[in-house]
Amino acid sequence: MKRITTLGLAACLTACLGLVLATSAPVGAQTPSAAPSPAGAWQFATEKMGAGCSLSGNINIVRNANKAYTCKFSAVWACEQRAPRAVHTEQSCIATQTGENVIITSKIEKIGKVDPVSMATLMQEQYAADHFSVKINRLGDRMDGLFRSYGQAPVVFRKQAELIS
Repeated sequence: MKRITTLGLAACLTACLGLVLATSAPVGAQTPSAAPSPAGAWQFATEKMGAGCSLSGNINIVRNANKAYTCKFSAVWACEQRAPRAVHTEQSCIATQTGENVIITSKIEKIGKVDPVSMATLMQEQYAADHFSVKINRLGDRMDGLFRSYGQAPVVFRKQAELIS
């Protein structure tokens, strides 16, 4: 009788060990990979909004020692069907990343060329900073999301290729 109990226990342990090994993943396989960093040079453009207006530009995102990001960008707000036809801006920003989500909060540093010139003073007083809420893809070469200022529109960021010298 004792032999049957020992064999039964050994069979149970072997079966349990086999089940554990069959259902477990390799070490680290269950840990989701970290989202890519948004650091780098990017080009961005929104879809057209009312009056044929869109925003496009170039942004450079730099990671700081404290794992935060600072950024600077130049952008052009352009409208096809109303004035101003174009407003060129330079903005500074802070980018925060939580997983794949990247929030870019901006501050206007300079309003540049305005078309028509007669609207330059008005744009100096009323142009609102441009903000973005995007998700970075797994390859780290594209971010999609929303542009937000006075209005909002879908926006796409594409990472610029790094030149090797």
